[in-house]
Amino acid sequence: MPTSLPPTSGLLTVLVLAFSVLGIGGAHAAACQGGASTAVKLKGAVKNPASYTLDDLRNFKLDPAKDYQPTTVTITFNTSKGPVTATYTGVPLIDLLTVANVKVDKNQKNDILRKYVVARATDCYEVVVALGEVLANFEAKQVLVAYQDGEGQPLPESDGMARLVMPGDKAGGRNVFHLSQLIVRSAP
Repeated sequence: MPTSLPPTSGLLTVLVLAFSVLGIGGAHAAACQGGASTAVKLKGAVKNPASYTLDDLRNFKLDPAKDYQPTTVTITFNTSKGPVTATYTGVPLIDLLTVANVKVDKNQKNDILRKYVVARATDCYEVVVALGEVLANFEAKQVLVAYQDGEGQPLPESDGMARLVMPGDKAGGRNVFHLSQLIVRSAP
């Protein structure tokens, strides 16, 4: 007759398996140390993955033949210490996604609405932005990958090289500091 594992050993086995399936631990944990990012990587379900340094974001052009003006937005959101209002300048997420060319299945009705972006910080804090939130014919929210404040000054060291800015959110949880990755995925 096989011996049974103590309940804590079984729980530990389940946790180890769950973490390995979710990609938590090992190399993933080593990549989640936080701190400064030198680039924002845009990858996943895109035809043109890219990596954007601070200079790349400052010099971004949707069309290389045309002048491009960065976008400035002012956001207000609630925190445990009260409301915060701040102004940021950067590249709209939709423009980065346009250059990346999100992959869509032409046989799936409105497949673009099944897509979402996982915005990941260097400490592996992650939030989700549905593409329907940023598409012009749906919500058209001016989500930014910000690289400077509204006065043209670099972001403070506490924000990192770039941060995700979510105008219209009542709380600040999706404003991601030390942005390191934008991963395009599709709902199952």
